[in-house]
Amino acid sequence: MSNDPTHIGDVTNVQGDTITAEVVPEAAPGLTFSRGHAYFVGQVGAYVRIPLGLVDLFAVVVQVGSSAHHEEPVAGTVPGRPWMRLELLGEAHRDGSFSRGVARYPSIGDQVLLVTANDLNLIYEVQDQRRSVRIGHVANAPHLPALIDVSKLVTRHAAIVGSTGSGKSTTVAAILNALASPARFASSRILLVDVHGEYSHALGDLAITLQVDATESANRSRNIEQLCLPYWALPFDDFLYLALGTVDDNSAMIVQSHVTHAKRMYAERHHELGLNVNAVTADTPLPFSVRKLWMVLHEMHFSTHTAAPNAQTDDTRAYALDPDGQELRGDIESVTPPTYKPATAGGKDRIYLSGSSINIRRQTDALGAKLRDPRYDFLFRPGPWDISLTGETQSSLGDFLKAWLGADKPIVIADLSGVPNQVLQRVVSVLLRLLYESLIWARKLSEGARERPLLVVLEEAHRYLNESNDAAGEIVERIVKEGRKFGIGSLIISQRPSEIRPTVLSQLGSFIVLRLSNTSDRSLVRSTLPDNLSGLFDAVPVLRTGEALITGDIVKLPTRVVINLPEGMRPDSADPEVVGRELPGGWDVPRPPQDYEDVAWAWRRLTPNSRRVITDDHTKQDGDEK
Repeated sequence: MSNDPTHIGDVTNVQGDTITAEVVPEAAPGLTFSRGHAYFVGQVGAYVRIPLGLVDLFAVVVQVGSSAHHEEPVAGTVPGRPWMRLELLGEAHRDGSFSRGVARYPSIGDQVLLVTANDLNLIYEVQDQRRSVRIGHVANAPHLPALIDVSKLVTRHAAIVGSTGSGKSTTVAAILNALASPARFASSRILLVDVHGEYSHALGDLAITLQVDATESANRSRNIEQLCLPYWALPFDDFLYLALGTVDDNSAMIVQSHVTHAKRMYAERHHELGLNVNAVTADTPLPFSVRKLWMVLHEMHFSTHTAAPNAQTDDTRAYALDPDGQELRGDIESVTPPTYKPATAGGKDRIYLSGSSINIRRQTDALGAKLRDPRYDFLFRPGPWDISLTGETQSSLGDFLKAWLGADKPIVIADLSGVPNQVLQRVVSVLLRLLYESLIWARKLSEGARERPLLVVLEEAHRYLNESNDAAGEIVERIVKEGRKFGIGSLIISQRPSEIRPTVLSQLGSFIVLRLSNTSDRSLVRSTLPDNLSGLFDAVPVLRTGEALITGDIVKLPTRVVINLPEGMRPDSADPEVVGRELPGGWDVPRPPQDYEDVAWAWRRLTPNSRRVITDDHTKQDGDEK
């Protein structure tokens, strides 16, 4: 019988890094005391210590049980006696250092001891505080801060997964608030892809938000600006898809030749760029006018002429414009098509069709509709990066990169809540591709990611990183495979990890796992965890809101933590109060008749921030100057 109150069990079976220990009778009641502190025995997730001479092995309890006398006993247990299954984590040396992995295994009969507060201080102590940030506290030791390694978070990639309502958005906000602290990290650089517009309020003055429709919001916040993604900077394949959709190879080659010609004309006008004009391709990020391209494509499909397509004549083949039309030659800037006379079958004044071999009539009409649709202005009329009638832009490509990578705030939020859903996946893809490619080529410069790393945070990642989306999936796969070499890291956030590409998940070095209810999601995350935590992971379905299991490179040990976030810094993702609100609203408060013209107003303008203001003379939008 041991006189040590911390002695709770003895090793009875060793199988790899899994240990079975028999609970001693003195600890069987489940509660013991040491130096005035009460400790629970046999709690799943609790740590234990196994002394081995000059080192102490540390393990985590992943299963507890007791076999009845008439049942077949578990290997290494005695029927009728409680037992614990442990998984080895690391070892502490007499000099106070702690390291992952073990050099020696315990023997049968070795004592299993409680891990006291002093022991926890040892294993959680961080020698270099500059490398870590606090995001909460250890769940079973509130006095101990939960720390994560900043360098490992960025360079080894990580994921935050959890069901709806588990505290996922709060966890993201807590981590980003810590990483963007000006007192700790004066030059941190984070890009947050926010598809629901949840984080602008939570991150406050630490972030600048780029919104698709920022006009109204900008009137209320100086940290909100217009999101612009210039189409002419995109790789040609991405531009072709966003502008025209799926086209045949012949039509794609014709469009490519027009884009290449327009970009070469720009390079000829700007000798200061130092470009070899003949080396310019459709992929070179140089300006060209998509509205002029639309007019060319429209004419190729719909124009009629006074001479046959193959006519040998000294005169220019004239367009057959309709003299009765209201808009004869059309207008490029307003995307108004010309009006042509209809083609005729014969006669002296026969009217001929254009005779072009291109066959994208439907796609050309769709492009015209997009160019007139204000929802696509962020792409096809990108503010100061739009193309004037003279073929010039107000701002340069460098200004575009500065807006995303050199903002005066540590966090740039790409608020994509206003992007049409049918192009959301491709927009995420091209945004990441542009920034990734620019940082690869600038890796040896002062603003390159090797000198100033970039963390890319992908909220709701299952929406655009699934197997059916090749575009975004491919660029994120490149980031998680190659990004470490260039200083670009990724933080994947999802409530449905089973819908994310397995290749992406397999490259992640750390996981922050909140409550997960779906069986397939739990199975997938369990299979990709870098630590042997199959037993400990069984507690994931019963984690409290805001509580997480953190494992991988960013922590010294797999840790169950409670996430802390200062009041007033929470994302705009809380569940609505159906009944019992402190403020008027909900189902239990009588409501007077409402004017649903406000609803129609917001719907027409396609922005949730729009409000009508009724004046004596007319209706104004909330935020307009009076």
